[in-house]
Amino acid sequence: MKNNKSGKNLFKGNLLKNLLQEMQEIEKIRVETKFNLANNIEALLKNKGISKSEFAALMGKSPSEISKWLSGKHNFTIDTLMEIAHALRTDLTELLKFKPEPLFKTEVKVERRKPKTEEKPSEQETFDDFELLE
Repeated sequence: MKNNKSGKNLFKGNLLKNLLQEMQEIEKIRVETKFNLANNIEALLKNKGISKSEFAALMGKSPSEISKWLSGKHNFTIDTLMEIAHALRTDLTELLKFKPEPLFKTEVKVERRKPKTEEKPSEQETFDDFELLE
């Protein structure tokens, strides 16, 4: 069985939940920034009417490499970001303008629904016993 740094078994319970709890805050910010940057580049392409194939040609890259860039997993160098800005005829600052939107929501607020009758609530709760608060 696979154990993480703290010795906890990652395969017990929810694997994704355990991994996210172990992920440091800066790692979350890195992932969110990469996805937001990729989304911003794609939005700029759309706004300028440039297809991904045309963008690949402008950049001298293969369409598959551009797809990797836009997947949100690519770690861009400053040189590549400057080349992208130049190809899109925009400022580097414009390329980096995006409102960070968190990908990881770690807080969920729920409230117990009031019982429909005066009966004693059952001991076994279900999702129907709660409602999501916005």
